[in-house]
Amino acid sequence: MKGHNIEDFRHIIRTVKVRQHSVPFFSSELKIEWAEENMSTIVSGFSTLHGALRAAERRWLRHLDTALCARQLTPDHWAMLSNLSDQVGITMTELASRSQLPPSSATRHADALAERGLIFRIAAEDDRRRILIGLSRRGVELVESVRAEEARAEEQLRKRIGGRNHTELLRLLELVAEVPVGD
Repeated sequence: MKGHNIEDFRHIIRTVKVRQHSVPFFSSELKIEWAEENMSTIVSGFSTLHGALRAAERRWLRHLDTALCARQLTPDHWAMLSNLSDQVGITMTELASRSQLPPSSATRHADALAERGLIFRIAAEDDRRRILIGLSRRGVELVESVRAEEARAEEQLRKRIGGRNHTELLRLLELVAEVPVGD
């Protein structure tokens, strides 16, 4: 969709609407997916950082989609599992923050992961009221297998964009992630 403006998008939508009545152009799921991918980077005809980051995240998750689906995991489950260790437990608040999830969603996902035996919950030694969460042995095995898929996808990206660009991309994304809210 690069190089297109909002009028190009409007023309495509009009074409889809006309064809919907006579020839099936896209299923409703494909139309929504297409709109999410392409509209996320267009705001008043200009690309935005938010749109570019969302599009990049969605495309990146597609690389992991097969691995996650085969293991009955959502991207939110993966965000949580990939931030856990089998050595040291962390609090739910910390896990939600690291996973970029609202605390209520993180708790709901943790419940589902615990039911599957992928995480453990234990009381902290210094304060029995604090609950720490970590990876179970089963969770470690699952994370290792998904990380292997993730490493393959990342290596493909590195080959496609070059090692120097890959390193620079990681550096720049780290800078974006560190920018305080409100600055």
